[in-house]
Amino acid sequence: MSRENMHATHGSDIQMEVVGLSKRFTVKHHGKNAVLNAVSDVSFTVRKGETFSIVGESGCGKSTLGRCLARLLEPSEGQVIFEGKDVGQLKRTALRELRRRIQFIFQDPYSSMNPRMRVRSILAEPLNNFSVPSSAITARLDDLLRLVSLKPDSLDKYPHQFSGGQRQRLVIARALALEPDFIVCDEPVSALDVSVQAQVINLLVDLQKDLQLTYLFISHDLSVVRHLSHKVAVMYLGRMVEVGTRSEIFQNPRHPYTKALLAAVPRFSEESRALPKSLRLSGEIPSPLSPPSGCAFRTRCPNAQAICARELPEARRFSPDHVVACHFA
Repeated sequence: MSRENMHATHGSDIQMEVVGLSKRFTVKHHGKNAVLNAVSDVSFTVRKGETFSIVGESGCGKSTLGRCLARLLEPSEGQVIFEGKDVGQLKRTALRELRRRIQFIFQDPYSSMNPRMRVRSILAEPLNNFSVPSSAITARLDDLLRLVSLKPDSLDKYPHQFSGGQRQRLVIARALALEPDFIVCDEPVSALDVSVQAQVINLLVDLQKDLQLTYLFISHDLSVVRHLSHKVAVMYLGRMVEVGTRSEIFQNPRHPYTKALLAAVPRFSEESRALPKSLRLSGEIPSPLSPPSGCAFRTRCPNAQAICARELPEARRFSPDHVVACHFA
């Protein structure tokens, strides 16, 4: 796949640029060492102030990619360039500053907080880690609770004393503590009830507008992605198969996997419930330990032909922001 073709148009508003990023793990398989290709040759750009969403089935490499961006995982190959600086080349002090600016909101709010710590300590921990004066911490904690619409008396409670939605608000508050400008949202609403999801999504939208935040939003829920995103990338077995603006992905999808994902979204009208046979996926996602030759999607694709087994499809550009890796897009 051409790395150049997977890039969005360059410009001064580019905040993060990912070039040919791959991440491999060595794992035990049938008693022997095997290579698991979690992320393979991924390239994309994220503009300041936008929400760049990554969608795909479980196990496609979305979360691994998110962790590589802040070097919580070391990439096997490729570059992550944040505001002109190669993240992989940053030494201790510069890397520490980067992590102040790139924060995470995790999927499960309960497991991502220490149940033995009060909220006051949970929110103050990142501030203490970066030597924020204690005189400023109290005021900052009050600001954080206000930003996520929680009451001041929340500071003296433990995580188990909150509802799921309130706990997620606390995780968001902790991510905001150090005033970052880039936040990786790793399926931040998938563990919540639908009604609570809407509240948290609206909160994220408001925070982005008020604080000029950039989001990398990881999800498998297309309805959430459609509401939040400026651009969307579709991943399959570690690779990006289609990248485009929200309207391009949802109104004019070109990759058969993207079409199948959109067709599978539950609908309420009787006419729209039937999934056309040409869009139905059969079988399971292949193992990243032994991916298919050529196009990884070919084993489930209704349009697969001989060339799909022989050659990895090149990414082709259909508009400045719409890129598709498919022989027959």
